Amino acid sequence: MRYILTFILSLFLNTQLFAADFDIYQSDYRPLQLALVINTASDPGVATDSGLATKQRLLLYQIAKNDLTSSQSFNIIDPMAFIASPAEAIQQIDYSDWTLIGTEILALCSIHQSGTDRVTVNIQVHDPFRNKKLIALSVEGTNANMRLLAHRVADQIYKAALGIPGYFTSHLLYVSKHGEYSDLVYMDQDGANKQAVGQNFTLLLSPDWSPNGHQVALNTYVGNHPRLEFFNLRSGKRTAFGNFKGLNSTPEFSPDGRFVAATLSYTGNTDIHIYDIKKGTWRQFTHNKGIDTTPTWSPDGKSIAFVSNRTGGPQVYRKAVSGGKTILVSTKGSYNTSPSWSPLGDRIAMISKKGWTFAVATVRIDGSDIRYLAEEKRIESPTWSPNGQMLLYSVEKYNIRRIYRVPSWGGKAEAITSSNIDASDPAWSRH
Repeated sequence: MRYILTFILSLFLNTQLFAADFDIYQSDYRPLQLALVINTASDPGVATDSGLATKQRLLLYQIAKNDLTSSQSFNIIDPMAFIASPAEAIQQIDYSDWTLIGTEILALCSIHQSGTDRVTVNIQVHDPFRNKKLIALSVEGTNANMRLLAHRVADQIYKAALGIPGYFTSHLLYVSKHGEYSDLVYMDQDGANKQAVGQNFTLLLSPDWSPNGHQVALNTYVGNHPRLEFFNLRSGKRTAFGNFKGLNSTPEFSPDGRFVAATLSYTGNTDIHIYDIKKGTWRQFTHNKGIDTTPTWSPDGKSIAFVSNRTGGPQVYRKAVSGGKTILVSTKGSYNTSPSWSPLGDRIAMISKKGWTFAVATVRIDGSDIRYLAEEKRIESPTWSPNGQMLLYSVEKYNIRRIYRVPSWGGKAEAITSSNIDASDPAWSRH
């Protein structure tokens, strides 16, 4: 949740009712037709269990297919349409066999069992219409870690086809509320390996993943008092680093992990402050009579975007960490909040409001080219994939919050958590 507290949010709300009028952005991108071929083989002299080989092949295919399809960048061609068998396709590539069925990207993967546990996947990615091999490489893993190996294979195919790093080995955190308590839940980006890594917080808001992936900065409560904590994902240890009078909220790590920007109000006004983790000291970043909150760092660590109502309704601004002029980012609409800076540095995601309807939007840092990607009556907490190609956010319907994803370039919004659990405040790992 990227709003501070209910009473501060109420200061931001415009109570006039207007008809919603979001133009949901849809790019003209057409998913690439991808043929995914998986074959199994053994190194010379290594006995291979046929049941294990079949299981490996099916698992690798299903996970890689799900990763690539969920990105909305690819359409996986039905293997029934293939002219050549997997073994034939890998042994001798005939591009005409693949152009005939409309294959724009051909991914050939050969699984090799070496020893009792080591697994190597040889990957070739081709562009049949250009008669061109894009990559040929290998990734290694173990039988026990086939899911991770499959994600790494999908990453390589994605990068070869699009020229952009994949995000399929990344992880998510979110908040799940049950009764009077909240848990911090971890899962792989595809929903696997779900587990509560922190349980029974009195209240839990705004988790942010450290760049090294070892800890989380979060806003929790002790009694009725908010405070900022570091939560170690390995040990479960909780360490308070912001426990001032008044608000302590919306923490976010700097890209180098040295600092945390957060919202504090102990001075008598709500401003952005920056915590130096190494020195254990705070310094005030904004100095304005309005409410300044929800900081987000640029990927080079040189600027911070934040929300302020200094000119009336809440808008997104940015300012250099070294100081200087505060620049308006959200130039469209009277209500824009919850900024999240893209890891590519070129755009900032935010929540925009019209009447009683909200939308996830992105905008260039100069305020131009606003794109509304998804619209709901109760929507919040945008966060970017590590490669800047996907956004997560939470939606509340029928008193249940669910996490959705939508491509940052325009695509279909899809729920990734079920309707029988409460899930909000998503945080995507940096890698």
